[in-house]
Amino acid sequence: MTFFAALLTIAATAAAETTMVPTLDQEGRRGDIARLAKEKAMAKFDGADTNKDGKLSREEVAKAFPYMSQNFDKLDTDKDGFLSWEEYVGHNRWPKK
Repeated sequence: MTFFAALLTIAATAAAETTMVPTLDQEGRRGDIARLAKEKAMAKFDGADTNKDGKLSREEVAKAFPYMSQNFDKLDTDKDGFLSWEEYVGHNRWPKK
C-alpha cells in the first residue's frame, strides 16, 4: 500500500468515526437541541410502541411512521424484525433511559 493510500484509509476511518449528532452532555445550544430532540424522539418512540416491549415491530412502525415503514429493512440493522431505540434514532449517542 502506498503512503497516499494509507493516508486516505486513515482519513476515511477518522471521518466515519465523527458525527454531527451532539451529545446530551454538551453545553450550549447544541446540547440544548440534542436534549430536546431526544425528548421528542422518545415521546414518538414510546407512543408507537403500543405493546410497551421497548422495541418497534414492523406493524407498529407502519402505523406510526409510513416513511420508516418503507425503509424498515434498511433501518433494522441487526435484522431481528424490530427497531431498537438505537435503530430508530439512527445512532447510539443518546441512550434511552
